[in-house]
Amino acid sequence: MTNYIFILINNLGYFGMFIGMVLEAVIIIIPSEFILATGGILASRGIFSFWPVFFTGLLGSVFCAIVIYFMGYFGGRTFVKKYGKYFFMKENDINKSNSWFNKYGLIAALIGRNIPIVRTLISLPIGVARLSFIKFVLFTTIGSIPWTFLFVYFGYSLGNNWIILKEFTDRLKIPIIILLLVYLISKIYYKIKKG
Repeated sequence: MTNYIFILINNLGYFGMFIGMVLEAVIIIIPSEFILATGGILASRGIFSFWPVFFTGLLGSVFCAIVIYFMGYFGGRTFVKKYGKYFFMKENDINKSNSWFNKYGLIAALIGRNIPIVRTLISLPIGVARLSFIKFVLFTTIGSIPWTFLFVYFGYSLGNNWIILKEFTDRLKIPIIILLLVYLISKIYYKIKKG
């Protein structure tokens, strides 16, 4: 997978990076951190420049969020339940995003953009709720800046040692998923106890 991403970006330049970010939203199994880090690696080699890589990654991230927002806006939860499997959207991941949205509202677009799994799907419940598109884009853009900068910078700093980045993100995902599961279980327990 990482070789494919590298070839895509190396051959198509910034446009290839943008396509990679779009595929990350549509086919969630492609990790955005590898796409962004690859752009950073190529910038460290002088093939790309740092800031154009950052802005391409940011643009791709926001574009993907808008696509998923409109999936929720026009299709609703029924559409996602019916067709989500074709986009590798798991019911459990969608439920996590809904939980984030119910807790934080529109601010979830800002916070959720920096949490693995949630970052891709958080736009869905916001679209289903048909919240302000302008505010959604603003919050999503601001929320996408740290994630985009972090991985482009890591790729740029690590250069060819990108495998360290992979190990770092793999370790980071597990604790975050555990914390989300603990949170969801405690919420369910509280509702059962209360109800």
